[in-house]
Amino acid sequence: MDISHSCRRSYILLLVLSYSSVFVLASNMNISNDARSSDANSTFKSQTTSTDYGTDMGKEYIMCTESNMEQPWVLSCKKPKEVIKKINFADYGSPSGKCEHYRRGNCGPKTTMEVAKKNCLGKNLCVFVVSDEMFGTSHCNKEAKFFIQVTCTKA
Repeated sequence: MDISHSCRRSYILLLVLSYSSVFVLASNMNISNDARSSDANSTFKSQTTSTDYGTDMGKEYIMCTESNMEQPWVLSCKKPKEVIKKINFADYGSPSGKCEHYRRGNCGPKTTMEVAKKNCLGKNLCVFVVSDEMFGTSHCNKEAKFFIQVTCTKA
């Protein structure tokens, strides 16, 4: 068995452990008193996540993700040895704009950036659940979204 095969197996094990810990955390969340209620959930059209890549600066590149997923989802750099060096933008609530040109909304909690930094900086992957439980209470009148722009460092 060569080193690259061993690294690949370690990475897969890390992903499995990460996913399982997220699902354990999510299953322990009490969302029965969620402010959006079951009627709002029935009108929730779709849960989506999209990722775009911005500027490639040689050993670093920008990655942007937009999501409204209440289920756990993983943000990761392209390759296993790459890490998230910087959180350029993070907003939960009603952010707008396109990759590298995001703008904060006016109804999200101020804690979003620190939650994103705590979950992602120095890591290859981080996990998010787009919810008030994760980021703090949003005061949006419509479905909350989460936009994040990070800089990944190539190995």
